[in-house]
Amino acid sequence: MLKILCQQSEKDVAGIIIVYYRVMDYDMCRIDYFISGITYPDTLKILPSQGQKLEQKVVVGDKTGVLQCLTIRDEEPVIQFKTLPGKPITAVQLTSTNGTQPDKIFAASGNEVKGYTKKGKVFFSIETALSEPVTSILYVSRCVFGGDLILCSGRTITFYRDSKEHQSYVCKDRVLDMAAFITPNNAKVRLLLLIAHKGAGILENGHLVAHIAISSGPSRLATPPVAQVAEIKCFYGAADGSVGIITYEETTLSNNCLVEGRGLGSVVCLGWFYSNANLHLAVGRNDGSVQLYLIDVENLHLKPRLKFTYFSGEPVTSVVGGCVGTDEGELLVATFSGRIFALRSKFLIAGSVTKASHENLAARRSKLEIEIVRLEKQTANEREKYQRNSRSLQAGLSTPPLLDIEHKMSGATREGWQEVDITLAVPLDMLFIYCSKKLKLLTDSAAVLSVCSSQDSASDLLATVRCQAGTRRIWLRLRVASTNSTVLESTRVLIYALPTGAPRVARLLSIKLPALPYYSQHEEFDENNDHSIKSWCQLHVTGGFSVAEMTFWLSDILPGDLPRPASNVAFLRVHSLLGTKLYCQYQ
Repeated sequence: MLKILCQQSEKDVAGIIIVYYRVMDYDMCRIDYFISGITYPDTLKILPSQGQKLEQKVVVGDKTGVLQCLTIRDEEPVIQFKTLPGKPITAVQLTSTNGTQPDKIFAASGNEVKGYTKKGKVFFSIETALSEPVTSILYVSRCVFGGDLILCSGRTITFYRDSKEHQSYVCKDRVLDMAAFITPNNAKVRLLLLIAHKGAGILENGHLVAHIAISSGPSRLATPPVAQVAEIKCFYGAADGSVGIITYEETTLSNNCLVEGRGLGSVVCLGWFYSNANLHLAVGRNDGSVQLYLIDVENLHLKPRLKFTYFSGEPVTSVVGGCVGTDEGELLVATFSGRIFALRSKFLIAGSVTKASHENLAARRSKLEIEIVRLEKQTANEREKYQRNSRSLQAGLSTPPLLDIEHKMSGATREGWQEVDITLAVPLDMLFIYCSKKLKLLTDSAAVLSVCSSQDSASDLLATVRCQAGTRRIWLRLRVASTNSTVLESTRVLIYALPTGAPRVARLLSIKLPALPYYSQHEEFDENNDHSIKSWCQLHVTGGFSVAEMTFWLSDILPGDLPRPASNVAFLRVHSLLGTKLYCQYQ
């Protein structure tokens, strides 16, 4: 049975690239350190310094499955250890197995988790029975009794003790991030969870003891380093670009928005940065921007002050503060394509350049020249190999590597526009767009949009978007032209992404425009009291169809993800403009 109610309401050359950027109160500039593979959110970490040494080690995992630990000496990366390629590394966490400073590295690849020492030795390995990749890792020490390994995979939170599964909890939707807090007597572990479309919740002893709905869609957590052990206070970044704080006091979970989104990109990562004896919250966004907010450590609920902004040109996946290349603090940043760079004070850059001797600069230049010659030779060999194979008379198939592309679709805003955000790891040259229906298009001001006239009829669309040199991220706004059809059906749009370089290959993206794009906002409701929703119109459908089929039908007309099929499913959507509500229940 399906019931729907409607309610009306009210790899490049290694070297040093310095870019000066002055915004707000701080003078900071960029120094490029090295390049890894494509990175996932929060897979870049900085190990604490040991003894009197101030320089810290950098740990990063990428999509190729390589985990590497490096130090920066004389502005050059020095590899401490590097693992062999494998499954994509989706989570990296620094932990302490003896209650002191973090000295161990945990990395997740698929459903497998490994623990490494600072020298690269594997001291822990476990292959879980989880069906989805691990996206978050926590390790909580239990005094002399060892510790608990907590893994987040899709909707499931799993606790492991002594390499054995201790308990698990399945949430109603995907878990986006989590943070662990220990009670004052060190007897219990409380988890603060961010659940997609549901808000935040407190998990204790395998039960959800508190929950709060947050409409901004929080996606990332950052625990303040100055918070007390018994306090549950955590900053969050949201999909609408806002930043806030979540507090749990006396069985009450509350949130407070501190920075409004106001058109900023969605928050991908959060980190902490010390500068001038002050604590700053570093925010990395999907639009490529990095912000530093000054935090009042005496009162975390005060609105933070924006002190610095930098635009990297591609989504930022990790931000973390530390002393990597100098004795002073700097902000280390990782981007989607794997570029690792630091934002450092301009005066520190000027001092390091002044101290550099003629011999050091000459050695760096010689090293860069040798690297350029090696790359040119490797490129020529690969080109010759490809041309030789293409002229060969032997049967064979040339298969170029699959382009790494991420795309994200947002719900309809005012005037019905739906935005598609496309990100590539390599520079983009052109987009070819085709749809069997008439569409209206808008694109980035840095690109040129051309709509081709139809040869057969005026009912389809063929358009091209030519990008500027070096473009790695572009957005498109799509809207279906008004039709007289009374049939509710989605519209399929085909986008061919063509990057620069040879051989000329393209990646096909299939985008679905739902029939009811405005019903994109999720709202909590009491499942045991659905009579509180006063319906204006109601539709009942009965027949010999399954829950999976009903889920497929609704996913064809509604934007975003739907609840996982179960024996009885119910959810509520709200119109982003009119405020009307759509209540669906099927079993």
